[in-house]
Amino acid sequence: MLRYLERPEVWRSIALFGLVLLGVEAIVTFYYWDAGYERLRFELVISAIITAVVGIPALAFIIHQHIAMSTLNARLAHLSATDQMTDLLNRQTFLDRLGVCLHEHGRRRSAGVFAYVDADHFKTLNDRFGHEVGDQVIVLLADCIRAAARPGDLCARLGGEEFGLFLKGATHDEAAAIAEALRRDVELAGLKLNAPGFALSVSIGLAAHRCGVGALELMREADRSLYAAKNGGRNTVVIDLRRSRVA
Repeated sequence: MLRYLERPEVWRSIALFGLVLLGVEAIVTFYYWDAGYERLRFELVISAIITAVVGIPALAFIIHQHIAMSTLNARLAHLSATDQMTDLLNRQTFLDRLGVCLHEHGRRRSAGVFAYVDADHFKTLNDRFGHEVGDQVIVLLADCIRAAARPGDLCARLGGEEFGLFLKGATHDEAAAIAEALRRDVELAGLKLNAPGFALSVSIGLAAHRCGVGALELMREADRSLYAAKNGGRNTVVIDLRRSRVA
């Protein structure tokens, strides 16, 4: 019950009830002002009791409806912004928030580094072990990416086995170190999969933001680095088309 008191809509409803009660008492006072003190006091008490009996249940109902609607709206907003399997941001929300970040922080300097992460040989995994294992891999990759993200970073499932991670304010070296640690973490996490003979790995393409570059163009630059990582043997990190590690 106490946690409900932290909600602003609860206090607005209580304030509204208080105004109604004051209004009723003002009307009663005006009407019985000349009836004498005892009659006026009696009528004020009766009107307050009647207002409370009628108003408190109505107030409780209104508060309940406000809370239910607020909770539902928050849930719908979360569902519309996230990928349902991984609970990461979905593609559109990620690009929208990335665009805002680049506009606010990247007009005079680099806003950070975009990491494009893709699972290696994912179709082969699905074909050999089934979509259930494939879904487990998607969730596992999301967990690894979420763990790699720092406060203020953006991470999303962009589609299929592709993920995006924007490292806000990171330098080339910092981003390369984070991406390499992520690559290793995925390798280790893959050992727990029920997929004998399959070594899970990711290729990661990085692109450092430059002033004036928008979200889509930055993602395309990271995609080119990812393509180079795939062509370079996979299980590798490439930043601005320079390979930092070859498996």
